[in-house]
Amino acid sequence: MSRISTFIVNSFTDKPFTGNPAGVCVLDNLIDKSIMQNIAAQLNLSETAFLTRTSDTDSTFEIRYFTPTTEVPFCGHATLAAACVCIEELNHSSVQFITQSREHLSARITASDSFLLNFPLYKNVAHEVDVKLLDAMGISNPSQTRLCEELKMLLIEIDTLEELQTVSPDYTAMIEATNAYQEVVVTSRTAGTEYDFQSRCFCPWIGINEDPVTGAAHAVLAPYWSERLNQIKFDAYQCSTRGGSMHLELLPDSLKVVADAQIVLRGTMELA
Repeated sequence: MSRISTFIVNSFTDKPFTGNPAGVCVLDNLIDKSIMQNIAAQLNLSETAFLTRTSDTDSTFEIRYFTPTTEVPFCGHATLAAACVCIEELNHSSVQFITQSREHLSARITASDSFLLNFPLYKNVAHEVDVKLLDAMGISNPSQTRLCEELKMLLIEIDTLEELQTVSPDYTAMIEATNAYQEVVVTSRTAGTEYDFQSRCFCPWIGINEDPVTGAAHAVLAPYWSERLNQIKFDAYQCSTRGGSMHLELLPDSLKVVADAQIVLRGTMELA
């Protein structure tokens, strides 16, 4: 019987029952992709990260990300969860992750006991959206619509926070409208609040209706809002039911993310 150290971590929060829960499995040896997929389905969280130590250094890990139904190339909240496990449970002061697409990500603890990570940046381009999808989401007259081709992520800006908070999609109709995307991120500027912008993220095509807090989305949102607001530092909030926040800073070739995370479950996955 093989045993896998398994954790559930709430990312982008320091409070229980908020933020985005991710699974983290620390592997002694690489296991088959189908087993990773089955574990992710068993945990039934939006994403589970699988860590395998490389031969480079003790603090460098290969990282892969699975939703309950499919593997995805990058997941921000699962990366933060993995960093929390490596630093708090495996006693690393800093850690490096290498994704399947060979992106190199880094993480360390800050003086205030938050986590500092470097995420990749993703470009977005102008994009025309099928009106059937907008109708399925109850959105009319968006300010802008953009596409991050690399992540198959559609970005929709709407005018007010109130509109953002009341978006109520028909997920079946979204899937029927198009299969061109994996995620739709809806965002609004929120001047006058403690946050520069807020967002919500909907992913019914990969088995997640609404993602509570989405790190990868902010790797698209930060460059987008940098152009819109002419600034490089942001305080951002994802206003899902669970909610979560982060501080962002654009660097020349990466995104600096400062956020909190909390381990809420420690256990062992047993495979016969």
